[in-house]
Amino acid sequence: MTDHKAFPTQEIGSLPKFSWRTKPFRQQPLEEGDIGVARAWGRRLGVKNLELLLRLLKKRSEFTDEEKRRIVEFSMLFAIAMQEKAGGHLDEPGLDLVWSGEQARTEMYETPVSNIQGFEFLGRVRSFDNKYWREASVRQKPAYLRDYHFEEFLYTKGHTSRRAKIPVTDAITIVAWSDHYYYTRRWRKRSLPPAAKRFSARREMTLELAGVIRRVVRDLIRRGAREIQLDSPAATQYQTVEDAKLVAEAFNETTRGLDATFSLHSCFPPKYGYGVLFPHLLEAKNCSRFSFEYANRDSYAAGLDGGRRVGYEDLKLFRGYGYEKQLGVGVVHVHTDRLPTVGAVRDRILYAQKVTDLPPENIFVNPDCGLRTRKPEVAYAMLGLVAAGAEEAREALGGN
Repeated sequence: MTDHKAFPTQEIGSLPKFSWRTKPFRQQPLEEGDIGVARAWGRRLGVKNLELLLRLLKKRSEFTDEEKRRIVEFSMLFAIAMQEKAGGHLDEPGLDLVWSGEQARTEMYETPVSNIQGFEFLGRVRSFDNKYWREASVRQKPAYLRDYHFEEFLYTKGHTSRRAKIPVTDAITIVAWSDHYYYTRRWRKRSLPPAAKRFSARREMTLELAGVIRRVVRDLIRRGAREIQLDSPAATQYQTVEDAKLVAEAFNETTRGLDATFSLHSCFPPKYGYGVLFPHLLEAKNCSRFSFEYANRDSYAAGLDGGRRVGYEDLKLFRGYGYEKQLGVGVVHVHTDRLPTVGAVRDRILYAQKVTDLPPENIFVNPDCGLRTRKPEVAYAMLGLVAAGAEEAREALGGN
């Protein structure tokens, strides 16, 4: 449990997918090296029933749908084990909140859009990290089709000894990354300035989509989910007061009347930081924790003075507005293979606690964002730094 633990740890985004997980879905035959990686990492992580996976992978190609399902399940086991065993040299290794690391999803946009009525895919576009995703156009009012994360959550919950959470991509991000055809047509003939038409169309789509996602979240809660993270990497995309207010409005609509621990994770802020969201973001009344990236703007040096912890100045916003809930603080830059020292991670954590003046148990520690672009070895090392840095920060405060 994390309720009274100083600096609890969490993974907030994706984890790498091994080649043996991705090739069967791309119709690419497995090679001996792919199977060797599964064997080596499975043994390293202590994955149960590893021989079942290895026998399955030796088929190499033409996997059935059932066999692909089993491959995905083993991939989730690997992701869970990476989190539970991170920082294996510690007396108590591993992260406190874990999930399946996006192993059961195509990615955070395509999976929900594929399972919500009203969208049509247009084609593949390039994302910030040279990966590609399929952009969709909304052609009619979105409608609920199915709870697209239930099986994933159930499997995670049944295969971890830690507290399980389930991230759900929020309406803000789906709208920002989609074509708004249905809604722009509805607002085209209104007597409004062009900018007002665009925002009105975006707001209507966001809130109607939030209602669909609310049903997905509600069904997860009914089936035992207690920790739900709404992913909003696009929260700062438009950088207007109206859109900042809409982030909170959409969050409240998604969680309206529901009972769980809700958090909001965002990343990719403008170069001047998250200030564009304040104070309007704090109107997300059902949000128990905001998790943001900070390490990618910070110095790699150890130390607790502001000159060294330049990436964490935004945290002063929370103290300035009297925020008293939880914060998830990114302490590892995930878009580089360069690893910080444990001392630098420790001091990032301690500085975050100092400038927010929150109780240590309210400062959650995590990578900046998802680790999908990193090689497994690097991603595992970064998770280990999260665990080790939090441990050293606890010791610096007297071992609480």
